[in-house]
Amino acid sequence: MKFANPFKKKTTKKVESVSLDPNEMPEPDDIAGYLRRGWAFHSRSMNDRAEQDFRKALALAPETVDTQYALGLVLKAQGRKSEAIEAFKKVVDLLEAGKVEDHATSEMLYRLSMGHINELTIGDWNLEEQIWHHI
Repeated sequence: MKFANPFKKKTTKKVESVSLDPNEMPEPDDIAGYLRRGWAFHSRSMNDRAEQDFRKALALAPETVDTQYALGLVLKAQGRKSEAIEAFKKVVDLLEAGKVEDHATSEMLYRLSMGHINELTIGDWNLEEQIWHHI
């Protein structure tokens, strides 16, 4: 019987690195690529570019909850209150239409979206009723 030598130096495959700088990322050709680059732009407060990528992703798949939520966050960061509220309302509509199968994810996104809507309209997340109703 042959045993592996635990002290033998392991060889590793060289993995091609992917730039985290959105300006160096290749032009996306799918929803995941636009989302990845949009989040990278958003994390650097380059919200105009993030909005462009999230809108391109939505053009490919208009009922993608994650993308709609991301667009809402960017619009909120840009101070575009009414547009952000509409984006978060669209998330709620998509969730109520069953566009997210995982119940826990759906509940989380619902509460987050409602929190953002409440904060933008009344200045407070005001989620006590929704949280206590579900506990």
